[in-house]
Amino acid sequence: MKILALETTGRYGSASVIDDDGRVYSAASSEEMNHLSGMISLIDEAISSAGTGKKELSHIAASIGPGSFTGIRIGVTTARTMAQMLGIPCIAVSSLEGMGCRVLDEAISKGALYIAPIINARRHQTYAAVYEAVYTSGMEKSSLVPVLEEKQYMIEDLLEDLRTRLAEYEGAVVLFTGDGIDAYEDIIRESLDEGSYLLAGEDLRYQHSESVASIALAKAAAGETLGYDDLMPEYMRLSEAEQRLKAGTLSDKISKPVQI
Repeated sequence: MKILALETTGRYGSASVIDDDGRVYSAASSEEMNHLSGMISLIDEAISSAGTGKKELSHIAASIGPGSFTGIRIGVTTARTMAQMLGIPCIAVSSLEGMGCRVLDEAISKGALYIAPIINARRHQTYAAVYEAVYTSGMEKSSLVPVLEEKQYMIEDLLEDLRTRLAEYEGAVVLFTGDGIDAYEDIIRESLDEGSYLLAGEDLRYQHSESVASIALAKAAAGETLGYDDLMPEYMRLSEAEQRLKAGTLSDKISKPVQI
């Protein structure tokens, strides 16, 4: 089994290939938001690093969102196109789950009970979820258990929920990750008691295909695959233009193009 995993929902695009033994070969961009021009090169680099070829791929996984609308479309479309051309199945991975998976070992090592990936959706809004970080002694296996569903939250509402959860367990700690930290760090510090939260370092804070690949490997083993035409983006809300159209505030020149 060789799975190609794509991550385009955040600032930096990346591609990884993972094999049956869990070995991961990755290529990541150092340029922000160059997914359209750079993804094919990253894919070729990751596949070459794995010592394989496109025809040897068994699955293609994509981080389907939430995140950058444009980035999501690029990643999902690329995965669908390659899967159709190669005749192989797709795997859908939540960007929030991928972000949580990326910091899972850090959470376990630092004793954090919860992991909260938060993506900045502007105006105090986030795309977020909360997971419990679980370590099974003797099996050397850690996992994420969802405790608060993936959806759009006002940062204040999310923090209020976390305050309640943290109060239930003495010494409980939540590890935040994602670019929501960059936008709302001051609000986090004002809302939660010192010592009850950690902030992921910038080396692990943002989306990366490596964790998408790890999740995809488990999904493939469980048979959780899709046909290329069933791989769909998860935007988690309407685009700004769609919201304005629905509210009737979109310019008539856009909503009703001039007929030529």
